[in-house]
Amino acid sequence: MSQQRTGSTGIRSIGYDPTTKALLVICESGDAYRYAGITKEVYENLIAAPSRDRFVRESIQGRYPREKYPCMAVGEDV
Repeated sequence: MSQQRTGSTGIRSIGYDPTTKALLVICESGDAYRYAGITKEVYENLIAAPSRDRFVRESIQGRYPREKYPCMAVGEDV
């Protein structure tokens, strides 16, 4: 899954795999979160959001299952 830098406060990069519907969010802290069941539409809304950090907090966290991976390096696959 390739990562895209966001320029968003709090989020270093995001990646999406439409085949598995997995979203990988790498935070500025280095922690990474993989969300399951993310539709292409939700991902496209995330990319278009004026604040991606806010979009994740308000529209993804708590609504989709997630796994946390502490201190990932940018570009590292999970």
